This record gives sequence, C-alpha cells and structure tokens, in this order.
Amino acid sequence: MRLLLLSPGGPQEQLAFVPAAATAASRLATSLQVACAPAAAAVWGLLPAVEKVLPFDFDGRPSLADWTNLLGAVREPDFQACLNLASGWRLDLLLSLSHIPVRLARGGWSATSRVSADADPDALLAALGLDPVPADFRLTLPAEALAKAVAQQPAGAGPLLVLSADGAALEPSLRQRLPEVRMERLRPGSPLAQAAQLASADVLVSGDPWASGLAGLTGVTHVAVAPGDGPDAVLQALGLP
Repeated sequence: MRLLLLSPGGPQEQLAFVPAAATAASRLATSLQVACAPAAAAVWGLLPAVEKVLPFDFDGRPSLADWTNLLGAVREPDFQACLNLASGWRLDLLLSLSHIPVRLARGGWSATSRVSADADPDALLAALGLDPVPADFRLTLPAEALAKAVAQQPAGAGPLLVLSADGAALEPSLRQRLPEVRMERLRPGSPLAQAAQLASADVLVSGDPWASGLAGLTGVTHVAVAPGDGPDAVLQALGLP
C-alpha cells in the first residue's frame, strides 16, 4: 500500500505534519510519498517511511510542465489514499485523473472525503479511521546519525546543553553559572542531523520555532526563552538555584 501526501508550505509547515504522517504510515503499514516545495524536501528525510519526495512548489507558480510531471508521478505508483493539504482547480483536475480511490482533502471537487478547512493533523487521521498522534510520539532516528552527533559533541562527561541562535547570547553567563555543563550551538545542517544532535543532548535552550519543533519530536528537554530573558530564567526553568 502507498499513501500520497500533497503538502504545501515551507520547512516549518512540513515539520508540523511529520508526527501525523509517521503515525499514518505506521498504523496503515504503508510507505509514503510526499509532494512539497524543493526547499522543504529535506524535512521528510526524518521519516524512514518516506520512500520518495516529489518536488512541487504549490505556493509558487507551477508551469504546465510541472503539473504534467506531477501527474505522471502520482499516476505511476499504486496509491490507495491521498492526503491533500493544498487546493486549486488544477490540483482537483490532476487528482481526478489519478485513479486514487481515497482522496481526503479540506475542500475541492476531487475529494472523496472532506474535513473542515481548519482541520488539524489529528482530524485528518480521524478521517482515515486512525487514532490521534500518540502524546509520547518520538522520531526514530538512524543509529549512524546519532553516532555522528555524539562524535561531534564537546569533550567532557557533564550534561549537554544546546543553544539555538536566539539563545546564544546567554552562553557566557550560563558557562559561568554552570561550569560542569557542556554547551554547544545548534549546528547548521540537514533536519536529520539537527534532530540527531538534539536527541543526543540533555537540554535545548531556544525560542526559535524550528529548533523548538525539532525538540518536541526528539524528546529533549526544552527551555523556551523570549527576547530579554537572562540566565536566571533558564536556571529557574531547569530547577536550579
């Protein structure tokens, strides 16, 4: 069985849908293909169930050739269901030609089943007859990615605290107050590499939505900071004097 996800938006929007996509693939025992903007495609490297990413910028100005290529891609595999988060008459026409029997969408005449326009990922799962995303959902990351992240950690035996760019200004004060704690910045890289870095750490200090979203998927303790927060706020959040 194959499941097709048509997912507009940038990396942050893709990240928000990762738990639901992983849950659907697992419970339906299916592989997954995702059509999304090329700039957001790397996010889906987080899920082993994603066998292919189809580059398509729903929010741009797709050409006729782009639509033709997408139609060819979605008609070739044996998709049993489609979760459509996009909209537009061209997309409805494409899906009507795809022969996918179950087409779940927030609107459009090609849908075989609809949910409300503001339906969240759990509502989409429910429309497929599936339970919500588990409260304890965590990404399953490759052992080699985790090993590489550990190899790049700073030396020492203390707990590891990661700071994203917006929390980096606190680093000098935190090092002075917490000399036994190892610290490093969230490294640039693929979503998979960053997720592995966080999964291998003990604490993330960040107010950045991207880093915070990854923290939620990996289970690392997350201390959210706002502009102007000082080291005392971080220490208090960690339960330290």
